[in-house]
Amino acid sequence: MITFNRSQVIEAEFPDEKTVRFNGIQQDHIYSMEINMDVRIADGQILAIEGLMKRYTNFVCPQALPVLQAAVGISLREKSWDRRVMKEIGRLGCEHFAEIIIECGRCFDQAQLTAAIWEAQAANPDLDQSQFVESWIDEHPEYLK
Repeated sequence: MITFNRSQVIEAEFPDEKTVRFNGIQQDHIYSMEINMDVRIADGQILAIEGLMKRYTNFVCPQALPVLQAAVGISLREKSWDRRVMKEIGRLGCEHFAEIIIECGRCFDQAQLTAAIWEAQAANPDLDQSQFVESWIDEHPEYLK
């Protein structure tokens, strides 16, 4: 029997009140890739990106690292941002990196919600988080689809 396993893990942290930093890892039996990406919370613009190729198939793979910088300036809120990432990063550089960026972008709504809860709870320590989340989702129907 032939087996295959691919894992993807996305983590997010807030280095400051205006930025979310995503760390995305994709691993399988051949590849091990990692992305660190800073995104502005207000508009989803990618501010900085770094890629690490821990395990790859051939000597050409590392040539994709400079292509990652084309992601800087892309907003995770612009229409078809994910297609743009696949075209500009995936096809011209590395599809594995593009897949990780896209998965980080899919986590952006949750990161915005988390930042909003953090800010609201700082202003009101007795905040009812469940009620806050419901009202936030009602106010932002374009998110969390």
